[in-house]
Amino acid sequence: MDFKVNRETFTTSEAVLDNSFEQAVELDYILPDYYPDIFRVLKCRLLPRVVSHSINGEKLTFDLVVVIKVLYISEGSNAVNSLEQKMNFTKSVDMTAPAVNPTVQVIPRTDYVNCRVVNQRRLDVRGAVSTKVKITGEKRQSVVADAFGANIQLKKTSVTFPTKRLTAAKRVTVIEELELGASKPPVKNVLRSDCTVLPDEQRVIANKLVTKGEAVVSFLYASISEDGTEGVEAMKFTIPFSQIIDIEGIDESYETVVDITPTSCDIITKGEGVSTEMECELVLFVNCTAVKFERADIVTDSYSTSNEVENEISDSRLDKMPIPINESHTSKMTLTYQEGDISCVCDAWSDVSNVSGRYSFDTGEFIISGNVNFCVLAKNASGCPVYLEGDTAFEHKIKAEGSGEGSRIEPTVCVVSCTYNLVGANAVDVKAELKIGGYLYEAAQSKLISDISVDENSQKENDSDYALKLYFADKNEEIWDIAKRYSTSVAAILEENDLTAGKLPEKGMLLIPMIH
Repeated sequence: MDFKVNRETFTTSEAVLDNSFEQAVELDYILPDYYPDIFRVLKCRLLPRVVSHSINGEKLTFDLVVVIKVLYISEGSNAVNSLEQKMNFTKSVDMTAPAVNPTVQVIPRTDYVNCRVVNQRRLDVRGAVSTKVKITGEKRQSVVADAFGANIQLKKTSVTFPTKRLTAAKRVTVIEELELGASKPPVKNVLRSDCTVLPDEQRVIANKLVTKGEAVVSFLYASISEDGTEGVEAMKFTIPFSQIIDIEGIDESYETVVDITPTSCDIITKGEGVSTEMECELVLFVNCTAVKFERADIVTDSYSTSNEVENEISDSRLDKMPIPINESHTSKMTLTYQEGDISCVCDAWSDVSNVSGRYSFDTGEFIISGNVNFCVLAKNASGCPVYLEGDTAFEHKIKAEGSGEGSRIEPTVCVVSCTYNLVGANAVDVKAELKIGGYLYEAAQSKLISDISVDENSQKENDSDYALKLYFADKNEEIWDIAKRYSTSVAAILEENDLTAGKLPEKGMLLIPMIH
């Protein structure tokens, strides 16, 4: 028997690792001789960042740097001092299976930190950071697109599916010279630095992806003026960037997903002592995924008018083109100083943690939630620096009716701006403008045929005494089901009954041509 099957192959993504890993951080630190004594710690922070990762077989290895940043004041002084220490960790984790064309997300966060002043020259820091690791690989699946011979009858549906998937990752270092304005006092030391990346344009050329955007760098520094007065100043710079990512095989027919994560932002003063010139060293990690989509007719059911047929059916998940998210959200909070009045606010900033996304079947919405941590450095009535902080939960909803099982959202949330307003004698209103980005991934769950086999030794028995049979059909009954039941063809029923649609509009009698 001459029987031939043509197939189409599509790709789908599957998670080979989705877990969190904890790392303890412990430091017994003695101040160098050139640091002033510790009178009171304003704030101790753990700033984790992943500087590199690699996959070897079924094992992922990543390098984690935890920066321990302590702000403190000395007795009899209103100057803010900063000390910084770095701790390096290397961690290896096992995947459930090898990943084909893997996309790797390694996102660290601080779980907790405790800082104890042992004496004026010694600190004991205890804390922990956790790293969320998600690795998505490529899975290929073959389905039947057409078949010929053995009097085969096919039911098809038109679907859009991903046929090729390309991935690339690049670690980018951007170095920019910065100079303070004439009205700003020189830098004594940098107290904190943060970076927010705002992607702009992605453009595909042959075998390359060009990505552009802006990095908004904000930092707080301890200053010293010409007359020796010490203070605290805040600055913000915008650094444009443009990078070319090599992706072999990419062209304009691919849909691209680009994720740019700042992994470090260091402000380095130039020269010795105080300075008005600095260098910003910014490290960005760029993850790119390019997917090519095609449309084709795929077989969902089959039978033969002459032989028994067995269909091998598989549950298939057909990924759709990702939908970019571009939303804004405002989060507010009031911080109160309980020990007196506030004379002025030096700076206010915020960051986002515990971001997650889920779909609500009740409301037909994706719900993005997380926490916003607000920080304020201010001075009390006597001019002594004080540190205020607090966090509040946020929830943002995106209408997505029609989504459901198999759909997911992978949000990215960053703080675009943080403003403050001194209210009353001891309270500060802070407001953060959040930019919600990322992508919405939708998928269609379908039962498609992965193989058709015809039993050439099993001939169907047809009643040769009749050329036609009568059948009383129900409203909306499918012609395909009727044709399959009587081992005839859909085309023959449509022609015999002068029909054009695949479903019957009304109840009625049909003439069923019998195929011998």
